[in-house]
Amino acid sequence: MLFTGKSPKKQSMEHQLYQNRRVALIRVEPYLAAYARRKFESDPKTGGIRIPDSFDLYHCVWQLMERRPRDYRPTGNENLCIWLPARRGTEGTGQKNPAFWNYISPRHARLVEKQLRRLFNWEFHHHCEQQLEQGCTKVEAVRQFVSRYHLGLDCEDALLKNLQRHERTMKVFLGITKAKNHKKRKI
Repeated sequence: MLFTGKSPKKQSMEHQLYQNRRVALIRVEPYLAAYARRKFESDPKTGGIRIPDSFDLYHCVWQLMERRPRDYRPTGNENLCIWLPARRGTEGTGQKNPAFWNYISPRHARLVEKQLRRLFNWEFHHHCEQQLEQGCTKVEAVRQFVSRYHLGLDCEDALLKNLQRHERTMKVFLGITKAKNHKKRKI
């Protein structure tokens, strides 16, 4: 063990404080928060989700990390705790150390939410397409996805509508059908 000039108890307290400062609280849609908590590994001490560096969401969070404002106080309506990424070699160099760059502004939280929604929609549509190929109905495919991520029963109708909208968009994209032309109404 290296001698750092601090007692082991003090080092442990500093480590715990450092761990608590490595998380950021943000507000996202409740279904996205539930999805993220089930999708990603959760840190047992802080409860923050750990996003692997292979996801675009990891790099999005890295880019949006800021220094915490002095007058910042959590509002209490945050519903997602994110374990902030620390790139290799940045712990002691001052390059966005998560102990200090541990804030995501409400504006940036909307960008994280957008990226999380994109990931959610991709996985949802991919899951449903696979299930439909295996002979499941749309309703069964949606129910399987909802139960996998514990999204709640109130999401089923919205997700079914989302799937139908996606299918309609893909048919237009692939040239199977033409887009409807909306005529402007005269007032």
